[in-house]
Amino acid sequence: MFKALDNEPRQMGALDRALASLDWPVQAAQRELLAPGERVARVHDSAGFSYISAGTAALHVGKERTELSTGDLIIYPRAHRAEIRAKRESNVINAWFLPSGGSAQTLGTFPNTLVVREFSVREPNMAMLIEGMLSGQANASDFSRAGDAVVCSLISTTIVSAAIRLWAELGCAPERWLHQVSDPFIARALDAIHESPGDAWTLQTLARVATMSRSAFAERFTTLVGRTPASYLTEVRMETGKTLLIRDGLSIVETAHRLGYESEAGFRRAFRRHTGSAPAVWRGQQRSLLLPAL
Repeated sequence: MFKALDNEPRQMGALDRALASLDWPVQAAQRELLAPGERVARVHDSAGFSYISAGTAALHVGKERTELSTGDLIIYPRAHRAEIRAKRESNVINAWFLPSGGSAQTLGTFPNTLVVREFSVREPNMAMLIEGMLSGQANASDFSRAGDAVVCSLISTTIVSAAIRLWAELGCAPERWLHQVSDPFIARALDAIHESPGDAWTLQTLARVATMSRSAFAERFTTLVGRTPASYLTEVRMETGKTLLIRDGLSIVETAHRLGYESEAGFRRAFRRHTGSAPAVWRGQQRSLLLPAL
């Protein structure tokens, strides 16, 4: 229930600011009925979520494996490849979004997946909204009524915001997550990296964006983000590179150039360190796991 408003406005906290920045226009929603042992595996070029409406399943995202039960919700903050294998007959609702505006920097601070256990029990009204997104249909990628896209986008933003709030309340968020979101100086640098990962960023240029001295910026960034600016930049470039290689179908040379690498060899080395595989090998593995799009 909502509390009565005090005479003095409540100061917005870090979690409020993070949720306020989220804007998730829905791209498509889909219901999948999986038989025991059946799997579905796809690469998606946008953020999204999967909701286990019924059944139990195993989720694979990269090298991570998670057991899922009825009522669990999984948020994918970025482009991703996910595989869900049903352990018994399962009903899975998937949704895909196109995060916009201030969402990019906030999403950049999340891990690869956010798993919210017993979401349907803890947030029953939100679970009903998920079920209602499809209105009994199997696929809602084509909006038939005027205003459907707007309504579904508002619903999806509400669902994701409630899920992230619960995820944080349950202690699942990384230790420094809210500090990353709330620090305005570091946020500027994070925004710049995510918006233009291929720019020739240096410690000096990022510190200038953050309006800080180089030494102060390096120390604060490492403390809040948990890694150096150079390490974070490389990770963002590699994750962007995966999208370029799979979604956009760019060549390795084109991808290296788009991400600011002076040579293809430099990109190949960085990619291998990040994924354990050469770019061509990784792309072949990902494509072999794809199922035809519905």
